[in-house]
Amino acid sequence: MAKDSSGKKAVQAGLGYTIGNVFVKGLSFLAIPIFARLLSVADYGVYSTFSSYVSIMTIVVGLALHSAIKNAKLDYKGRLNPFCSSVALLVLFNTGLCLVLSIVFASPLAALLSLERPSLVVLIILESFGMTMISYYNNVLAVDFRYKTYLVLSLIYAVSGIVLSVLFIVTVFSQERYLGRILGTLLPAVVIGLYVLVGLFRTARPRCNREFWRYALKISLPIVPHGLSQLLLAQFDRIMIKTTIGSEQAGLYGFAYHVGTIFQVISNSLDTAWLPWFFERMEEKNYSAIRKAGRAYTALVSLGAIALLLICPELITIMGGAKYAPSRYVAIPIVLAMFYAFLYTLPSAVEYYYKKTMLIAIGTLSAAVLNIVLNAYFIPRYGYIAAAYTTIVCYVAYYGAHVFLSRRVHGGFVYDMGNQMLWAGGVTAFAFGCLPLVDWMWIRMGILAAGLVVGVVCAIHWRARLLEFLGAFRKKA
Repeated sequence: MAKDSSGKKAVQAGLGYTIGNVFVKGLSFLAIPIFARLLSVADYGVYSTFSSYVSIMTIVVGLALHSAIKNAKLDYKGRLNPFCSSVALLVLFNTGLCLVLSIVFASPLAALLSLERPSLVVLIILESFGMTMISYYNNVLAVDFRYKTYLVLSLIYAVSGIVLSVLFIVTVFSQERYLGRILGTLLPAVVIGLYVLVGLFRTARPRCNREFWRYALKISLPIVPHGLSQLLLAQFDRIMIKTTIGSEQAGLYGFAYHVGTIFQVISNSLDTAWLPWFFERMEEKNYSAIRKAGRAYTALVSLGAIALLLICPELITIMGGAKYAPSRYVAIPIVLAMFYAFLYTLPSAVEYYYKKTMLIAIGTLSAAVLNIVLNAYFIPRYGYIAAAYTTIVCYVAYYGAHVFLSRRVHGGFVYDMGNQMLWAGGVTAFAFGCLPLVDWMWIRMGILAAGLVVGVVCAIHWRARLLEFLGAFRKKA
């Protein structure tokens, strides 16, 4: 009964995270047309680059300590609250150190990072703290499948960030609109981060527990280079475009990247629920359940990627208008890269389970180095469009490296790799087939409509097997 309850919670949480995240992030995507018109392309490029630095510094400030929570759930049964409170105190100490350094070295760091003003260095650290605590708390909630609390906080953050940004842009910062957008997202992040910190300390009094700190750091520290490498893989192209070509080109590329994050939001939501269920099945050595569910999981996400590939050029036009129209030529390769970013989460889950975080860091660092080398060569020669294709190459290598490492750690493949290769090849072929059709909307819409009809007919025809599979999954879980 306990296993059945866990499986049902995982399914409910997966649906809850996905539906709720699509709604919450949908607000952000609905706001994209607003900011596309309120901000110049250059302002959008400055904000996009600032966000990239925040993502990178969030790993440094938080020391990737959130990554230890899933393991602590298994190893510190009944003591998870004191563990989370103590480790959050460690985050607070590290934030204070980073904040002092950012104030002392603000000017040279701003020059090094090509930031418009030194104060942005301090703002990067402040927002990084807020994002660290939000991410940390989301992992605390995820291990107990408490998706409703997660969604409420996410909704508050999304709505307040949009409202404050618009107010700042049209009033106080009408002459420096990028600053209004930055402060509009920073203030809610910091306030929610402080709220989360106080809540964790109320649940369990914060103590400097060396046992907890050693345990968390042993798992998380190897993840720091992994996390930094992962973000360099995702963000370095935007930073390099701004520093070598200009803010406008960074704005065009960053805008297209937002379309790719539509897919990433959905896949990350599913992964949030998948990981706790996966860890429990690994603990039971129930590999047949993992392979069976993994096939359905991969198929579901792959079909979502195909649908987004067909409509992403129109999303660019609808959200950005004419001044962002050139971005539609990089939207398809970016979505394909995000698909391979999803595939990586499957083998990396095996490495996380076995606590082989150093291997995770090695695989990701290799892909990040490849990304830097390729971007340094191709962006100055072929412009921001080249960055989309170097991103595909790097994410394919990223996925491949972790497939190899996970097999080495486990002593074999946990998943049905033939199924994964089939879907990976199919989505890749479909993406490159869509590239010549970027300006042929009606052909792509026709393919999408035909695909939906076929999907509905197949679902009706195989409904008995689908219901049988879902029933079997619940029993296995």
